[in-house]
Amino acid sequence: MSGRGIVRIVLLGFVALSIGWFVTREATNDQNPTDAVQAASKERQVMVYYFHRTARCKTCLKIEELSKNGVEANFASELKDGDLVFKSVNVEADGNEHFVEDYELVSQALVLVDYRDGVQQKWKSLERTWELVHTEDEFDGYVRDEVRTFLETL
Repeated sequence: MSGRGIVRIVLLGFVALSIGWFVTREATNDQNPTDAVQAASKERQVMVYYFHRTARCKTCLKIEELSKNGVEANFASELKDGDLVFKSVNVEADGNEHFVEDYELVSQALVLVDYRDGVQQKWKSLERTWELVHTEDEFDGYVRDEVRTFLETL
């Protein structure tokens, strides 16, 4: 076999593995699109949405991780009671495309949404997540303070 043939086989193998990795990652993603658009089941509920696309960079994944960890650490009782819900949503999944327009998304974003009897009342995008992602304490404080303020103004 010639050098070109070996290179061709290696490249085809790499492409096949890459496709397999992406398919497996999406298939195991616990995101159910219908969950994302499901109306709040409580009289009043605040959703903390982390909106992302299918392909995500290291920073995008870190924003999601820090956001989820911060909400869970600072609002455990609200999460347990169902008054607050954290949900990661792939805006490229079938049925979720409307979120891009609904919340004026230009990239991955953390958005707080107030629902009353299943009807959206107001929302706020936490714009500084990209700026603070590399300073974890500041990021956590920012998310904690913004969620707390959002909950208190309801």
